[in-house]
Amino acid sequence: MRFFYGERNILRALEEADFWKKQESEHVDVILEIVPDLEEEYIQKLEEYQEIFNSTHGRIVQLVETAVNCHNILSPELQRDIINIINLAVRQSQVFIDFIGMLLRDSKAVTNNPTAIIVLNHIRRESEYFVGIVTAFLNSSCANNGRYYNDTGFQR
Repeated sequence: MRFFYGERNILRALEEADFWKKQESEHVDVILEIVPDLEEEYIQKLEEYQEIFNSTHGRIVQLVETAVNCHNILSPELQRDIINIINLAVRQSQVFIDFIGMLLRDSKAVTNNPTAIIVLNHIRRESEYFVGIVTAFLNSSCANNGRYYNDTGFQR
């Protein structure tokens, strides 16, 4: 993670979301590659997730560029937009984590592929890391100034 924003945890969290949405999109490719006989219903769902991750990543990149162009002086509206996209990114990751759990439990192609089981568990842990680290950054911001983040009860 890059730390050139100083103590602006909201921007660090945005930067993490930038990295992890791209990463999760790439993880879809990994899953499709490592489980060539994956059931069609799961392939379609993974392709949907990839589109969603790419779209969210694009919006995050726009917000990062806006923050940089504003010299990291965030208007209340920009702060709200950043919090909203971070919350969305975290919720997406939580749904993806649940989906990976379902693949591990319900997909015959996955359960019959020991390498896929290892890789999927690794991918799930990485998405869990993202959820945890971003939540920690934002909760730290909330504790420090009370105005950035208050959604700790994510809905799946």
